[in-house]
Parts: sequence; C-alpha cells; structure tokens
Amino acid sequence: MRLSFSVCDDNKEHLEEIKNTINKLSDKHSVEVSLYAMAGELMDSLEKAKTCNEPLPNFVLIDIELLDTDGIELGKKIKELYPEICLVFVTSYIEYAVKGYEAKADRYLLKPIKLEDIESLVRDFLQEQNKIKRIIVKDKEQEHLIFIKDIMYISAEDKYTILYTENNRYFDYKSLKDYEELLIDYGFYRIHRKYLINMYHHKSLKKGFVTLSNDVVLPISRRKESKYRENLLKTLERDLL
Repeated sequence: MRLSFSVCDDNKEHLEEIKNTINKLSDKHSVEVSLYAMAGELMDSLEKAKTCNEPLPNFVLIDIELLDTDGIELGKKIKELYPEICLVFVTSYIEYAVKGYEAKADRYLLKPIKLEDIESLVRDFLQEQNKIKRIIVKDKEQEHLIFIKDIMYISAEDKYTILYTENNRYFDYKSLKDYEELLIDYGFYRIHRKYLINMYHHKSLKKGFVTLSNDVVLPISRRKESKYRENLLKTLERDLL
C-alpha cells in the first residue's frame, strides 16, 4: 500500500526534519511526502485532489501553532470536509493535545518527531483499516448503516436504546450492555447506567457531568469518575506518542 503524507508547518527546518523522518519508512512502505508552509496551500491541494477525483493523502500533519491560521480550526475544517483523512497534530506542548480533541484529531505527535512515532502512526492506521467501520442499527421501519466514529453517545430507554450522532438519532432494540461490549475497543465508556459515550467526543468533565464536543451535557456516576479519567488519559496517551 502506498502511503501519502501532507505536512503543514511554517518552520521550513521542521518541515524538512519531518520529511526526512517519514522517508525512513521507505524500506518497508512506498511513501510520498508533500510539504506546505501555509494553510492555504494545503487546503488548495486537498480541494484540487477532491475536484479532480485524485487520491487524498492518507495522513495530514499540522503544526498547531501556525502563523497564518489557528491550527486547531484548520484541523476542524479538514475533518469536516475530508473525514477519511487521518489528521495528526504536531506540537511542542503536550497541553495542546487535550484542546485538539475538539478537532477530532486521530493522533498528536510531540516535536521532535521520531521514526518510532511515525511507525506507530502507520501501524495503527493500517490496523484501523481492518477494523469494523460501521454498524447496522435496526428499528421497526428500516436499517441504518452508521459510522462508529460518528456516534457521540448512546442512551438506554425503557425498551430500546438511542444512538446519537451530531445531526441524527437512531433507535435500536439492543441493550446498552450489548453496545458496551460491542464498542469496548473503539473508545466508548459507560459513564452512567443510562449512558455510553464515545471518549473521542469528550470536551470536559466537571462536577459530576461530562460535556461532549457538541456541548451535550450528560451525568456521570460519582463512582465512575476516577475510572473515566483514567480511561480518558489512556486514550490520550495512546494517541500522543
């Protein structure tokens, strides 16, 4: 499989360092690296590829601190327009990683980037290609095919469950426990007897409530808080390599 990377950083020295590190993969993979010093150049290239029906890059690496734009906002726009791209934030400061969750980034890499960081990124990406991407949800009227990553949370009602995405909700007759077991390896955590949430949509945790990236606020059981924090940190640590 050919792996393509687009890297956006306004520091030319850093761009070359990242390119040289990525190119060290060439003994195992076919690699292509495109470099951009400005956000506008990167967005133009992505738009051109989409318009001309050309392959998009597998990975887009963005420095969070760009001079011409907010890297987080740029990441949000890329994920909105090209959700299939693996979005990676590059930063010198670990505290930016938590903020970056709002952009639905797939990974955060600390500068200077090492070869093992890129190898881990590629390994997880290839493994992800083999994982289940979507699930079928059946209600009384029809079946719905939903991307797992789009599920923000699932609630348990009397005789059914409701799966919430950013713009829709879907009814199903599986139990919340069934979904908890099905999605355990996909970043989901049961915060309450009624709620199972996707930790990749986490925004904040405060005084017994979890706020998701769409600003929905859900209660979390007091006895679950510490374990939730632990799982959230593990998820963040796994992505920040």
